[in-house]
Amino acid sequence: MSIVCRQGNVKLKIAASLLLAMGCAGSAQDQDQVVSSEPFAITAGTVTGYEAETLARTTSAVGSKVTSDAAASGGKYVEFNGTAAAGAFIEFTLPNVAAGTYDLSFLFKSNNNRGIVQASVDGANQGATCDEYAPSAAFKISCSLGRKTLTAGNHTVRFTVASKSASSAGFQMVVDQIATTAVAIATNGPCDVYAAGNTPCVAAYSMVRVLSSAYTGPLYQVRKGAGLQNTGTGGTTQDIGAKNGFGDSAAQDAFCGTDTCTVSKLYDQSGRGNHLKVAPKGTTSGGAFAGMDDFESNATKGALMVGGHRVYSLYMAAREGYRLTAVGSGMPLGTASQGIYMLADGKHYGTQCCWDFGNVSTNPMTYHTMNTLMLGKAYWGSGSGAGPWFMADLEGGVWAGGSGAATTVNPNNPSMALPFAFGVLKTSSGQYAIRAANGQSGSLTTAYDGAAPKILDNQGGIVLGVSSDNSNNSFGTFFEGAITAGRPSDATDAAVLLNVQAAGYGF
Repeated sequence: MSIVCRQGNVKLKIAASLLLAMGCAGSAQDQDQVVSSEPFAITAGTVTGYEAETLARTTSAVGSKVTSDAAASGGKYVEFNGTAAAGAFIEFTLPNVAAGTYDLSFLFKSNNNRGIVQASVDGANQGATCDEYAPSAAFKISCSLGRKTLTAGNHTVRFTVASKSASSAGFQMVVDQIATTAVAIATNGPCDVYAAGNTPCVAAYSMVRVLSSAYTGPLYQVRKGAGLQNTGTGGTTQDIGAKNGFGDSAAQDAFCGTDTCTVSKLYDQSGRGNHLKVAPKGTTSGGAFAGMDDFESNATKGALMVGGHRVYSLYMAAREGYRLTAVGSGMPLGTASQGIYMLADGKHYGTQCCWDFGNVSTNPMTYHTMNTLMLGKAYWGSGSGAGPWFMADLEGGVWAGGSGAATTVNPNNPSMALPFAFGVLKTSSGQYAIRAANGQSGSLTTAYDGAAPKILDNQGGIVLGVSSDNSNNSFGTFFEGAITAGRPSDATDAAVLLNVQAAGYGF
């Protein structure tokens, strides 16, 4: 294990044994000093100690001060600069944090006049409260704040006095050091999580990253020389694989050069071979362009950073969709249980029908019951706020929840106007559930879990970006998603969300 000591924006690498013994206060000759204003790469197990007195801070009206004490970590700590009451706080800014998942903790000096402290990170409460009271003074008392996935950059940590114990003489608070311990980000992907939950992936797609530790093939294929309005022919194609677990954008750039490139194939990472190509025409009743073959999506419009890697996502416009027009290998059929998760851009969405991902008929010229997860707005159901919402497109309507009319308004279905919106649709005989979360932090909200409005009859085809009849008037950005055989448990949903959050999505 390596340990890093932070002195403001200076990162000090010091022998672990010395740091543990001295609380990040080693002598100059023991320090390999690196000064940088950029986020730094960090490896699993690295402990970074941020000395409170060196951090930028703001406080409530009581104010704060730095107190020198040889027994403190770094020889100093931060405390209130007056008589505090419940609600008093000190907020620190952690600079240049590397993207990753961390176990958080802080050190304080206990005493007989201390309060009970609640920490928050970036405005959200983090961990349980910590009681700083003790009958007599003691230094470097540690309190765990739990685990948090952080994006690259600065983050605020606020310590607020919530109350005090009956034995305490006051509401004083001390913050000596804040520590982050980098958690190993497993090479496992969502499909490994689903497999562990006995609901294996039968279709999994992402241009961004590898979703299964067992998958070694290409992530997607690009086409150049055929223009943006090609319907699956022309030009030349090249497979794009992964590098260090993420889409190899450099390989795509080298192939495309200054030419126009489109996404010609999404490879199925489940190992089932359920690859997606551009969707063929459907019924003319699905809108102005539904009766026409779809176009491939622009391969270069969806660039972003994930886990420190520059990658491309599937940025889709209207009349762009992908489909498997055969019964997919392993796909749930009839009333068999199924799960779907999708990570998409909640800032780039349409208001018509229908930007879907899931299980559909194999023939876009016929109507049949669907089992797909939609993100956006449509003519039917809605949730709280302005939208967009994750909803269930079951054909003949799009449900935001409930077992009644497709026009049901479900106030429990949250608006997902987030850059990385995470959604779940899972079904079993006569039942369905919709769940949603922020793909960067936080936990899942269950929008609905109950009776279905119709009997599902899975047909085993797969669609992405359009509806079963090729209704193709909506649009969105797809980062990753999978379909499972069997209905995943809530615990499995939560574990998949953590895996997505740990990937470090950002722009």
